[in-house]
Amino acid sequence: MPAPYPHSSIVNRPPLTFPDGKRVAFYIGLNVEVFDADLPVVAGGPVPDPQAYGWRDYGNRVGFWRLVDVLDDAGVPVSVILNSEAARAFPEIVDAGVERGWAWVAHGRTNSVYLSGMDGAKEAAHLDAVFADLDAALLSRPTGWLGPGLAATAATPHLLAERGVRYVLDWCCDDQPFAMDVPGLWSVPYSLELNDLNLFLPGPGPSGPDYERLVLDQFEQLLADSATTGRVLALPLHTFIAGQPHRAKYVARVIRQIAATPEVWVCTSDDVAAHARQAAHGPAP
Repeated sequence: MPAPYPHSSIVNRPPLTFPDGKRVAFYIGLNVEVFDADLPVVAGGPVPDPQAYGWRDYGNRVGFWRLVDVLDDAGVPVSVILNSEAARAFPEIVDAGVERGWAWVAHGRTNSVYLSGMDGAKEAAHLDAVFADLDAALLSRPTGWLGPGLAATAATPHLLAERGVRYVLDWCCDDQPFAMDVPGLWSVPYSLELNDLNLFLPGPGPSGPDYERLVLDQFEQLLADSATTGRVLALPLHTFIAGQPHRAKYVARVIRQIAATPEVWVCTSDDVAAHARQAAHGPAP
């Protein structure tokens, strides 16, 4: 199966610009997730799994609220990457995001159920249920999507576009937004390299200072690259990882430093997608 987008080398595209002459678009992707307690949290794990389930549920009970304080102090907008079951189960989290005008990115039903392996009819019914729950909880439909586990089928882009999705974060192959093969659907950069889930699992991962340096190294290189064409810096955070007490201050430091840089457009993933559509900045023919 070919990828659902055309190849395009970044050196062969027109320069990408952002509002007010900014060079790096910076958005925070805050993952709010729920897991099914009657399914293995990790492959081959026990059911129930108090250790793995409880650690993740810490994010919904405590970690989210610690990160709210961090983000409020930094004064930055947020893209909440939200399971539909989390939207249904945690209305106080939805209320906090609505109050702050945060953007919403649909993230499947739970992080225990992936799209991969579903046939077309099953996937369509699954997506209908996901968006019905999100519509009810948010009173509006998210225009962005990130699949649980970044999983997809060949039909996923088409099914999402049919349901009003305008951009996806699943395809981490670029520093710029680009048009997918499905009409009207865009890809917005996400990051596997900076994803706290990938950095800290399995094992303890980097120390707080090492995490801070890693994120800033990524930012500094993208800022240098942006001298010729704009770049997107996504910072994926999970409430049960970034929201731990010993990590929060380092997360706060990197957000404040990046957001305070004059060349940075602090935005949401919705903003990046809307700007890309308006500028019609897609892959070169």
